[in-house]
Amino acid sequence: MATAVGTYATATLLKNLIGTTDSNDDTLIGVICDRVNQYIEATTKQVISPITSAVYTYDGTGLTRIFLPTPNSAAYKGIGGIRSASLVEVTSETGGTYETLASTDYFLRERFAVNGPFRWLCLSDLPAGRANVRVTGTAGWAAIPDDVIHMALNTAHRLWNARQSGQQNIVGSDANGQVNVAQYMDPYDRATLKRYTIRPVV
Repeated sequence: MATAVGTYATATLLKNLIGTTDSNDDTLIGVICDRVNQYIEATTKQVISPITSAVYTYDGTGLTRIFLPTPNSAAYKGIGGIRSASLVEVTSETGGTYETLASTDYFLRERFAVNGPFRWLCLSDLPAGRANVRVTGTAGWAAIPDDVIHMALNTAHRLWNARQSGQQNIVGSDANGQVNVAQYMDPYDRATLKRYTIRPVV
């Protein structure tokens, strides 16, 4: 069962890479792709794919900008940032009545790469508070970046080859419950993961 939001490694692409149309191993191939996809999001702490429009809540800092990749709602951890905002609302106190800001009163800044989301929402005035800023908009990437797909398929291919050579634990977990994916990653793929990993802003 897939636990990741994004589908970076897919069964179809992996089968093309392997060079097979046989359906006998579809279940195993699907499990391998799911493990890799989950590992990518767990490691980078974000979804690196398009996210449809939703409402995200943030804590006002009293400064003039908000770090967008990590809303304060547990349901939306790690969205990577906002691609476009259709509505921004603020209130001067927690639990207060929200007021809609004019589109000229806020700006999205510091886009991640060419098709990536914006990392910051900038406002002229931002009151401090808990859950006192609401942003409605699309999040994540316009499309999954090619280097992320390459990393995912390369890792999934390595896992497949390991399983074919007799290693049975590549779709299981270790004693700590961690998926056994990292040990099969190429150094360049590790560097890609590191590049996309969200780091807390304090």
